[in-house]
Amino acid sequence: MKLSRLILCFFCLCNFVLYEFVLLGSLGDLAKKYLWSALNEIDLENHDNKLEIFGASRNSPSEGEAMLAEILERLPKRGDDSLELLEKKVADFLDGLPEKGNKIVSQGQDKLAEVLDDIPAAGKSVQDTLSAFFSHLPENSAKLLADSKEKVAEFVESLPEKEEKLTKFLSSLPESTQEFLTSKSEKIFNVLHNILEPKTSLRDHVTYLQLKKEEHFAEFCSGVSDELVIFYLSIPPSAYVSTSELISKHCTKAGVDIRVAYEKPFGYDTVSAILLFSSLGKLIPKESIFLIDHYLGKTITQQIVPLRNSHSELESILNADHVSSIHVNLLEKLDCEGRAGYYDTSGVIRDMLQNHATELMTLITADLTEDLPSAKVAFLQSLSRPNRHQVVVAQYERYQTHVGAESTTPTYAAALFVSNQTRWAGVPIILASGKSQADEQKNIVVKFKSGESLEISYKPAKITYKGENVLPPDFTAWSNSYIALLRSVLTGNNDLLPSVGTTLASWKLWEPLLTMSHNLLLHQNHKNMAVENIGKFLVAVDTENPLEPQHIRFFNKAFMISDHEEHLYEHVAEDIVRVMEDTLEKEKMFHLALSGGGTVLGVFKQLLRSKVEWKKVHIWQVDERCDVTHLNTADLQYFLLDSISIPPANVHLMPVSEAGCTVVTEYQKVFERYNTLRKFHYVLLGLGTDGHTASHFPKSRTLGHTPDFRHVVVESGVVSPERMTVSFDLINRSDWVSILVTGEGKRDIIRSIKDGEVYPVSLVSNAQLTWFLDEILL
Repeated sequence: MKLSRLILCFFCLCNFVLYEFVLLGSLGDLAKKYLWSALNEIDLENHDNKLEIFGASRNSPSEGEAMLAEILERLPKRGDDSLELLEKKVADFLDGLPEKGNKIVSQGQDKLAEVLDDIPAAGKSVQDTLSAFFSHLPENSAKLLADSKEKVAEFVESLPEKEEKLTKFLSSLPESTQEFLTSKSEKIFNVLHNILEPKTSLRDHVTYLQLKKEEHFAEFCSGVSDELVIFYLSIPPSAYVSTSELISKHCTKAGVDIRVAYEKPFGYDTVSAILLFSSLGKLIPKESIFLIDHYLGKTITQQIVPLRNSHSELESILNADHVSSIHVNLLEKLDCEGRAGYYDTSGVIRDMLQNHATELMTLITADLTEDLPSAKVAFLQSLSRPNRHQVVVAQYERYQTHVGAESTTPTYAAALFVSNQTRWAGVPIILASGKSQADEQKNIVVKFKSGESLEISYKPAKITYKGENVLPPDFTAWSNSYIALLRSVLTGNNDLLPSVGTTLASWKLWEPLLTMSHNLLLHQNHKNMAVENIGKFLVAVDTENPLEPQHIRFFNKAFMISDHEEHLYEHVAEDIVRVMEDTLEKEKMFHLALSGGGTVLGVFKQLLRSKVEWKKVHIWQVDERCDVTHLNTADLQYFLLDSISIPPANVHLMPVSEAGCTVVTEYQKVFERYNTLRKFHYVLLGLGTDGHTASHFPKSRTLGHTPDFRHVVVESGVVSPERMTVSFDLINRSDWVSILVTGEGKRDIIRSIKDGEVYPVSLVSNAQLTWFLDEILL
């Protein structure tokens, strides 16, 4: 029977390891609200290390001491009421013993009483202390312990000097009692230490420290030797490097272990984050850098990895075979009033999504390996960067009043990611965060294809799987997440904190969205902002954008509809569905021809939201590149075809092989077999900056053709110069033709067409032609 843990439990009370903890920015808002409170909790519970705590700031000693004293005075104290709290802990411990435990206690009650009875509090005799807490114990337990007070007092008096006696005493206990004591040693130890080492308040052993100039750091560090010194930097990130230089210069010495904790944000973008970590890495050892993200200290967050490790059934279905989607929601009622100046330079992506939401996502999706930080990086690197049709942004109504100026900064953003890892291939992962929402919603929801779900909720704190609670029976949520984070720093455990690798991978993922977000439709006045994924697209829920009369005009002798780009996609989809419904009232099938390129993705998104009888639709390609590495088919398949139920025989992709587009005649035959009228009901075209449409470019040369399709070579130096395309004859005899044009880069070509210049697109002369133009082009 090993007794080392129990022996250590008693003797470490007299053999502390000294920690010096320096809180820089100790007078700031974060320190006032969270850090001192967390330190107070840790200090009250501390039993295996002695903390020497310094509250540091740039203020003068007299001013700083007064301000720090005022902060510490508000913290809960340990005075006379602390004994009552400890008595209750002892009572709860004994009252909660299982029946077997009570039997074991009875077997060795005299000797067990010797251990538990001697609990002298500061300034109180053993008799007084025992009398005080016996009144709170269950009747049978109180009697059991009270029977042997004198023995206990005699034994404990000799305890500090007589390790041999303690060892002999523990060894003489019945083996069952030894096992019981060992299993309960941590709880017994906590009770003993809290009373043997009382403190009236944290203020009694916190020292104020002015750390403003280099000589202040030099003076403080000159007195440090053979210790662990922890610097917690609750200061502006702009001061991280200069402060770390002083710590490195003056506190790095033989026998001294340095740890430095940094609060987010870590950089403003990818480049600034790389520069920050590069600078810090030259000053502080990698293993001594601790990055703090308070969401990772929340009680519920700390349960995610243990739950995955312990729940084999759940872990076995966290994959693409069983999961339909994953959602991380951090929606707040709080607005930006009072901090809008700061917020307007960061926005919701930098404030919440790049850090908190991304870290939470990886705790669900990363493989559970021994090197979890590396697994998180691997997962982040597997994610595709969202396109404009996978991002939704909004701004709450009063934001510009709070900022005091016009602003396009999003206060709400949601983005959809897809991983190329086999485990998660094709699963939509949606991260959303927003200010000033009608309802607070902070959770992680994994939706399974079975209809069940895993929900990790922060308010209230709970985790449910299939509707059942899966938290440990003794789970208790703490209100201050910094307790766990400070413990991680004190113990040197970096496992669940952000790493440099995950932070940089996250910046690379989100940085493109920072620019993109200012070019998207900014939804306004939406307190109930919500999104949903439609296939691989992300759309705002409950937003209506009706076509107004002012949007309808004429352009180049044809109808024109102009609107914001996002609304324009809706109008095109509505037009397609309208023609489709009218056609299917008279005919059995609807033939739809779609152009390639990124412009049509927005239309795909809106078509997926519409009610379409896909089994009555034949989809054709307007054009295709004769290069298997640059096919239009890829986007069509991924963003539309994979998300609809359409018979495979109704999908007609232009045939391209390693040899190129040598079989244009085969596509003609397929077209005539399925489309005896040899026309499309609806053709959707795009427009290039040089005026080309489909794959009809200026100076393009025909290599081969059939009545309806052509094999051409483009002489304008574009990617994949060989193309297959529909003919203008086929386009112009179709029932309806639409040309969709978006993006500032098309402004010059639209102006030229308006002025009467002739381009390939000018050859489109269908009677039912409609131009859909981005409003920024006019």
